[in-house]
Amino acid sequence: MKPLYIAFIWNQHQPFYQDTVKKEYIMPWVRLHATKDYYQMAAILRHYPQIHQTFNLTPSLLKQLEDYLQGADDYYLRVMKPVAELTQADKRFLLQHYFDIHWERVIRLWPRYDQLLAKQGHRKEPASVDAALSHFTAQDYLDLQVWFNLVWIDPEVRENDPQLRALQQKGRYFTEEDKQLVLQKQWEIIRQVIPVHKELAAKGQIELITTPYYHPIMPLIIDTRIALRSTPGLQLPDTFSYPEDAAEQLMRAISQFHHYFGSFPQGVWPPEQAVSPETLLLFAEYGFTWTVSDEDILAHSLQIEFYRDSFGHVLNADELYRPYKVKMGNREIAILFRDHHLSDRIGFVYHQMPLDHAVDDLLHRFHKIREAVSNCEGPHLVTLALDGENAWEWYPNDKNEFLHKLYSRLSQEKLLQTVTVSEFLRKYPPERQLQHLHSGSWVDHSMTRWIGSQSKNELWQMLLAAREMLEEIRGKVTPEQLLNAKENLLIAEGSDYTWWVDSMPYYLAAPFEALFRKHLINVYRSCGRNVPLNLQQPIIQPQYGEPVWTEDPLAGPTAMVQREGSAALNKQET
Repeated sequence: MKPLYIAFIWNQHQPFYQDTVKKEYIMPWVRLHATKDYYQMAAILRHYPQIHQTFNLTPSLLKQLEDYLQGADDYYLRVMKPVAELTQADKRFLLQHYFDIHWERVIRLWPRYDQLLAKQGHRKEPASVDAALSHFTAQDYLDLQVWFNLVWIDPEVRENDPQLRALQQKGRYFTEEDKQLVLQKQWEIIRQVIPVHKELAAKGQIELITTPYYHPIMPLIIDTRIALRSTPGLQLPDTFSYPEDAAEQLMRAISQFHHYFGSFPQGVWPPEQAVSPETLLLFAEYGFTWTVSDEDILAHSLQIEFYRDSFGHVLNADELYRPYKVKMGNREIAILFRDHHLSDRIGFVYHQMPLDHAVDDLLHRFHKIREAVSNCEGPHLVTLALDGENAWEWYPNDKNEFLHKLYSRLSQEKLLQTVTVSEFLRKYPPERQLQHLHSGSWVDHSMTRWIGSQSKNELWQMLLAAREMLEEIRGKVTPEQLLNAKENLLIAEGSDYTWWVDSMPYYLAAPFEALFRKHLINVYRSCGRNVPLNLQQPIIQPQYGEPVWTEDPLAGPTAMVQREGSAALNKQET
């Protein structure tokens, strides 16, 4: 019996959170996911040398990790000052944001942390925490500072570190020295993220790939009209078409990859798995040998449907579980398509099951796929591609119990073999060719998550105006001014700004929308040009009943706590 090959591709990405003027990060998630996920997701593989996997470390993530190691600050760190120095605004920020982790799976495990949550009133953003301020003592705030940063360190790392394990056992009455110890441990872990990936890549156990630098939706940067291919009639802004920017995002990623890892990446992850023929041509022109997208893109490319039975097993498995080649003139690139259903089971389903049952389920599904393709010309490759960080705090004991069980079982399987993508392609180059490639992303096989709504289109109009201004001032400003302006524009091309606007609640989207405008303001100021008035006003407003941002969302911890307003005030603001 021939084996079934399995490619795990973990996408490690964070938006670019830095206010480039203040050199401060408005969110802490690069730092915290580094200590909880980015190190441990790779380090756990040291126990399982037979498990081969692929990791995408996005350039915007690596750039921010490097900034932290050079002393960068984030707003959540700014309230880690000695308790005696905390202002009322700092205390409000602590009560608002230092419970930002899964309450049931994490906070409930630690009686003191759970007690602090109860004293806070179990209030989620954006509910007011002012009523709790008078109930918290200086020791409460200190214990809260320690617990939040402690539980954002991977539980297996904590358990294996005697000092961190002692803090867990101590539980309360932490000191300022205890707090500094936790921060010191965070920095020690951050310093290990890149080395552990280099170590495993040198052994051939993992493959490292990259993404266009600031995570833009490549088809839309090339030409926003490409969105019409999957959604005819979509209301679009004026055309943004700068394929040279797409190329620059790609070149910068290649350069950074070589800086950190000393080699050329064979694979490239399209941000949000958004592809088009023009995008793949660009990938091929810059030397990439493979890329990846979603099964819905393959279905629309082949003009078929993937039929699943009532258990979710693919009935026409021979088409899905294999790489394809795409030819454009004398260029060729391989493309894989992930099993959307299986990837989502890891991301959203298995944490709801007893973990032994979850692992049994996944292995059973692998074997059902192997049986389904046993009489087809092979070999076959199952691709699971998903975020490598966001799911785990929903799991008992974070990622560790599930992944240890899964990797241990997979290591014993003779008919299931995990591979890096490139090692599979070197041995089994794709034989089937796609005659047509659908233009779309993993979200509904379209681009509408990033363009087409009123506010998203306004962001594109702002971006277009700034980009046209850069063309107009070429030769009229110094090279340094132009480079600084272009850097801010490339940041603003990132996908995360348009992802949040009109797709997420106002209180979550407002900081991203403000940061987007800040980057474009920096484009104009870098060139000594007047800032357009529309960049100085928010384009999104709270919905009826939502709390109101009464200050600049980028002003720091004070402003990140919203003010509750009456229904009438909220309606007026809307």
